[in-house]
Amino acid sequence: MKEPAADGGSGMTAQGEGRQALPFFGVLAAVASLAVAVVFPLIKPLAWSVLLSFSVYPLFMKMREGPFRRRSDGFSAAAATGMIVLFAVLPCIFAVVMALREGVRLHGFVLEVLAAMESTGEGALATLLPEWLVEHIRPWMVRYPAIRGWVRETAARGAVEAVSAAGDAVLFLYYVSIITVSCFFLLRDGRYIVSYLREIVPLPPDQAAGFFDRGKRTLQAVVYGVLLTSLVQGAAGGLGWLISGLPNPVLFGALMAFFALIPFLGTAFVWLPGSAYLLAVSDWTGGLILLGWGVLVVGTIGRVLKALFISGGGKIHFFVVFVGIVGGLAAWGILGLFVGPPVMSLFLFLLENYRIMRKTRNLQQAAHAGADMVSSDAGAYDQKN
Repeated sequence: MKEPAADGGSGMTAQGEGRQALPFFGVLAAVASLAVAVVFPLIKPLAWSVLLSFSVYPLFMKMREGPFRRRSDGFSAAAATGMIVLFAVLPCIFAVVMALREGVRLHGFVLEVLAAMESTGEGALATLLPEWLVEHIRPWMVRYPAIRGWVRETAARGAVEAVSAAGDAVLFLYYVSIITVSCFFLLRDGRYIVSYLREIVPLPPDQAAGFFDRGKRTLQAVVYGVLLTSLVQGAAGGLGWLISGLPNPVLFGALMAFFALIPFLGTAFVWLPGSAYLLAVSDWTGGLILLGWGVLVVGTIGRVLKALFISGGGKIHFFVVFVGIVGGLAAWGILGLFVGPPVMSLFLFLLENYRIMRKTRNLQQAAHAGADMVSSDAGAYDQKN
């Protein structure tokens, strides 16, 4: 009589614990929704902070174990954050300012040509385009005045975009301040944050370790392979643009760095039209220099660095990287170039673990079924004998 009572008591205890857990999870869900509402406006600068902190974390550890080993972790975190500001944030600000300035200068030049077209006709296009191309365009401009109006409206729209881009610079500086502060705390307390996340991830310890290791290797491959490769290619492409004699090398170098991030486009999307333009205006030397520079120097840099970082470091299938980069770019903009591949890689990791668990469970069920069949056959044999 006591055993059923014990079982009933344990059942009532489990039910009581379940009732007590319901209010807790309700409060947790409510507070979590409020926390998401607070953090969501800062999700992009915080994500950039994670990427930058992850990039310089090896340097932070060397500082912590080297020159600042007798001081607190704050000194190493402050020094590493200063490196981020010096070598990442400030160059980005300088590149944005220079690109905006050269873009405004180029836009002003186009407006001057359009203004000259009002008084001198389509001949002013000769300052922008080769003479033979102007001869082909002039009849279309005369026959269809709407084309001239469309060009003028496009230039005016570009002026509005330039003004809005200057306004966005204030928001960019606000994000820079958030990134700087966040990087300091992520570097100083990053290992505690990762340890805490390991404990709350709803995975077995071995799978949790593999999950974080997979994310780390993928992020390393993407950050070092994609970002550094694109920056080096952009710098090399801008140098080739300058050597060939074309104007605005900083602007077009930044464009090459951007297109280097996009698969199947690359820097050739910029330097190839530039080379074609130089050849079209009979500048054979500049055109051939830019063409050879793009193929031999910029292209070789991209192949060597990507093979070094992505294939050797992360061992990620190219198709996964491609889908992550293109899909991430469409979903989250520039940030998606770095977030997309780790998300895809971790998703495939979880799918693989689910496949293994499902396969193991099926094998265990088959083994139990076989054992039951053997025991039943043995029982039947014993009854016969």
